Amino acid sequence: MKKNILILLFFCSLHVNAQTVPNFDQIKLEKATDFKAAEPFVLQTANYLLTTPIIKDNSDRLTSLKFISKWMNGTPDHSYVFTDVPEKIGRDNDLLGLFMAAMAKYSLDNKAVSKDAKLVKLNALKMLLDYCEIKENNVRMTKQLKKISEARMKGQMEESF
Repeated sequence: MKKNILILLFFCSLHVNAQTVPNFDQIKLEKATDFKAAEPFVLQTANYLLTTPIIKDNSDRLTSLKFISKWMNGTPDHSYVFTDVPEKIGRDNDLLGLFMAAMAKYSLDNKAVSKDAKLVKLNALKMLLDYCEIKENNVRMTKQLKKISEARMKGQMEESF
């Protein structure tokens, strides 16, 4: 019984940590070393965004998206190109922000392949679709994203993206 309670407490603490944001006021993004030091916070923020439902005007989500965007635009260790993404998934700001979070998460979780822009985009898209398919996340999928989701079900996602 005691062992089961400890296991439950461990998983509850993981769940709570995944749904919190860091104190962004204490994270500097000025020098190259700042961006490297911020990577754990970027990962925490991406996890937060990809595990919490979309709620309009949620200040934590908005601040989180700004932080990830600033980090992605300034980090010297990673390069992100997503100029073609709005045409492929739609111009919904929530979806684009989640896609950015998924790109950051994938590249930080998979540093060995993080320079492969196509692989990062493809896996970020898979994460975005996983998020969108959870009804409780309050996502209204665009036509483009629905089309990619259908292609994924047929095993043809790479060709459609």
